[in-house]
Amino acid sequence: MHVISTIGPDNATKAVLPFVASKGAMGHGEQVDLFLMQEATYLGTERAELGELTAPGLPPVAEVLDALRENDAIRSAIVCEPCAGARGIEEADLVDWAEFGGAGDLVSQAKRNDETLTF
Repeated sequence: MHVISTIGPDNATKAVLPFVASKGAMGHGEQVDLFLMQEATYLGTERAELGELTAPGLPPVAEVLDALRENDAIRSAIVCEPCAGARGIEEADLVDWAEFGGAGDLVSQAKRNDETLTF
């Protein structure tokens, strides 16, 4: 499944949803390609407090992310480099499960998947 997110940690209720949807896909044996752009670029950095990023009735992003990583459910996690640059995010800020990319990576992810969800 292809998951695109534009929602950052300033809106925890919505920022959690792409990760929960990814965990749902994992439960069906699918791998996920994540593309984080706009404010969601912060979610791919060490700056985001993913353990504290929660929504009512849902687990923290860090907990969901741990499950995804433990089950090798993340095929790729791309942080939009132009979006990140506009926010002062550098490659050294990225978490170990994400990498910089751009529009070409977004297209490649979309072509690999039958479904795309956007948040």
